[in-house]
Amino acid sequence: MVAPSTETTGYSVPTHEEVLAAIRAGYRAIDDGYGFYPGFNGWLESLGYTRREDVDCTCPDRGYRGHLPECRWMRP
Repeated sequence: MVAPSTETTGYSVPTHEEVLAAIRAGYRAIDDGYGFYPGFNGWLESLGYTRREDVDCTCPDRGYRGHLPECRWMRP
C-alpha cells in the first residue's frame, strides 16, 4: 500500500462561497430527484475542481470532527 501524498503546493481548495453554492446545488439535485452528492460534486467539477484521494485531508480541523463534503477537492 502506498502512503497518501501530502503534496498540495500549487493547488487551491474551494472558497467558502464556492462551497455554499455547491451545497445549494446539492439541495437542488435532491429536489430534482437525485441525491445530494451528484449535485454537490457536479458543481465543484464545473468550477474545475477534482477530488483527490491521494492527498491528506483538507478540512480546516484536519478531520477531527469528521470530514466535510469539500474535503480533498482541489484545482491547480
